[in-house]
Amino acid sequence: MKQHILLLVSLIALSPIALSQEGTRYPLVAVEDGDTITIQVDGEIKRLQLAGIDAPEDQVNPKLTRDLERTGLSADTLLALGNAATAHLKQLILPGDEVEVAGDLAASDRYGRIPVFVYKDKHSLNAAMVTDGYAIVLQQSSIAQEIKAELSALQLRAQSEKRGLWGSHDSETFSWSGL
Repeated sequence: MKQHILLLVSLIALSPIALSQEGTRYPLVAVEDGDTITIQVDGEIKRLQLAGIDAPEDQVNPKLTRDLERTGLSADTLLALGNAATAHLKQLILPGDEVEVAGDLAASDRYGRIPVFVYKDKHSLNAAMVTDGYAIVLQQSSIAQEIKAELSALQLRAQSEKRGLWGSHDSETFSWSGL
């Protein structure tokens, strides 16, 4: 396991995504859901998407609606998955904790979030959510292929070892993930 995390950290360090302002730490304002957090940057609140991963939704929104149609699962089931993912991320990071960010803080996705890699104490939250079984790898994301491959290996391991949602809600997580 340590070898996988070390390889992932090495790949991220060597990837085109470098720490935007290495050594700069930003305070966490809140965990919004299982793959979105808010931080404070120079007095401004920024919404960050943990790049390359997806966690189930924990509230009714357009993505939940698409997931309902795509999976055939109930809203209660999908929201339970999302609440579990959000709760897990809240265990990994607390308001006031300082994080480092790798990525462009000026870029945003269609939901107004900034897709980046987020680190707490030099540990990737993106990788932790996948490793712990509370998020999946977005195959259509624009992260480096090497990082995507390593995250995918971590996801397969989490699934085979029944970690997180793969253990508590295996068939529902499988349906939601589209695997």
